[in-house]
Amino acid sequence: KKEKEDEEEVLLIKGIELDRENFVKFDVYINDEDYSVSKPRNSEFAGSFVNVPHKHMKEMKTKTNLRFAINELLEDLGAEDDESVIVTIVPRAGGDDVTIGGIEIEFVSD
Repeated sequence: KKEKEDEEEVLLIKGIELDRENFVKFDVYINDEDYSVSKPRNSEFAGSFVNVPHKHMKEMKTKTNLRFAINELLEDLGAEDDESVIVTIVPRAGGDDVTIGGIEIEFVSD
């Protein structure tokens, strides 16, 4: 508990690889692992990733990371003391050629 008071838990979605020329959007939700079925009452919206097409770049492919602070989301779910949570990624546009290298939670000091 002390660790969480001094640090922010951050959801890291790493190694997002995509084509710069494509419009890409996906939403990210945190779900409480204590439920076998994810429903609105046991999930919280963390945020969205959006890539606006860039045609003037030489390199077509790009790789990036995405971070969301999630302390408040975990508290809202009652999952702040859980060992793990479920992360749901919902493709909204252009997700056919997108790959994700990994997902983890890290602690960041204020």
